[in-house]
Amino acid sequence: MPLVSPPLYCVSSICMTRPEWIQSAGYVIAAVVAAFSIFSYFYTQKKQRSLDIVKFSLDQHRRLFDDEVLFEILNLIDSEDTEQRKLAAPSMGNKKRKLITFFEEMVLLVRAGYMSEDFALYMFGYYAMQARNNQHFMTDISTDHADFGIFFDFAEQYDQKKEVIKVSRVGITP
Repeated sequence: MPLVSPPLYCVSSICMTRPEWIQSAGYVIAAVVAAFSIFSYFYTQKKQRSLDIVKFSLDQHRRLFDDEVLFEILNLIDSEDTEQRKLAAPSMGNKKRKLITFFEEMVLLVRAGYMSEDFALYMFGYYAMQARNNQHFMTDISTDHADFGIFFDFAEQYDQKKEVIKVSRVGITP
């Protein structure tokens, strides 16, 4: 009995048997699924990174108001002049430096790409400027740029940009 070769199915100039076409289709489907999986992975990672940045940034904002020391200083900065005088007490020195350090940390986080500059200015700039411009707060605080230059620059930057920050466009992620 003579051997019968299986029928060939041709598309353009490519001729294969039915099992070869099925196998090739399987490879194409596997490649498409793999490409989709890779795309999905990187897309998910990007979204997760953005979500992590949002959570981190909001945690920093919460930290400002949940920390008793920082909250005390913020309240005094925003109070009447008679209350603000408490900021000049020697016992407030470390508390004021803690707030200055907080603002400097926010600037460093912006520089490292963990939050947007607009977000940092919008959420923290007002208080940095109020502290910088408050004579009672600045009592016994070094005004030397080498000591707290990042803080001074941040407060100045807010003062310059406060009128042009578009609140509707402030985003957390850089």
